[in-house]
Amino acid sequence: MQVDWTPLRAALRAAERPVRFWWRDDDAIAPTPALDRLEWLARDAQVPVHIAVIPAHATPELADISTASEFLIPVVHGWAHADTSAPDAKKSEFQRDRPEAAEETAQGLARMRDLFGPALVPMFVPPWNRISDALVAKLAAQGYRGLSTFGSRGAETEHGLTVINTHVDPIFWRGNRGLADTEWLIDSAVAHIRSGTSEPLGLLTHHLVHTPEVWDFSARFIAEMQDGGAVPHDIGAALKN
Repeated sequence: MQVDWTPLRAALRAAERPVRFWWRDDDAIAPTPALDRLEWLARDAQVPVHIAVIPAHATPELADISTASEFLIPVVHGWAHADTSAPDAKKSEFQRDRPEAAEETAQGLARMRDLFGPALVPMFVPPWNRISDALVAKLAAQGYRGLSTFGSRGAETEHGLTVINTHVDPIFWRGNRGLADTEWLIDSAVAHIRSGTSEPLGLLTHHLVHTPEVWDFSARFIAEMQDGGAVPHDIGAALKN
């Protein structure tokens, strides 16, 4: 795998202040060899990975592993990761207005608190990174303190929630689900850094479907960020109850 890291290195050197970055990994349910590898990578890099756990399917064994590791930080990933989108719409669980949607987000937080206790960071991560504004407006009253989707955030806070998005996803979802074009991935990171935003740069991974190339790129991306002076940002300090 040939990757030109020069633009990222230059952007990190030129930044007026240390760049903050964080790492989110979606769709955790249970212990797997892939989760072991994810935790090892986080531990080796000394960077916490915020695992977005699907509440309806999460196992107590996952909670045991997560709470025993300082590098696996649980957040709430929807309810059942079920596609409830309208016909011909992009996949989503919470973008379509449904009477039961608010009940599911509240139930998801309650179950995650039961499983993970004080280790849980009360951030809501909607499956497929899509959610209606009407539902976002209800999350803070349920006990959520953060929201994370994909792409540049519109504002630092939204309906009482701190918004911390992700910006670099190395998987080529619309193609072979292998590694996406690395030039495009690095350009995305560089654009975020050069924008001067205060939002931490977010890496988004999905450990259950990684190819070897995706694992390698993710590890190297984290290393390049650290080598360039970027500072890992643990959202737990700001969002835990």
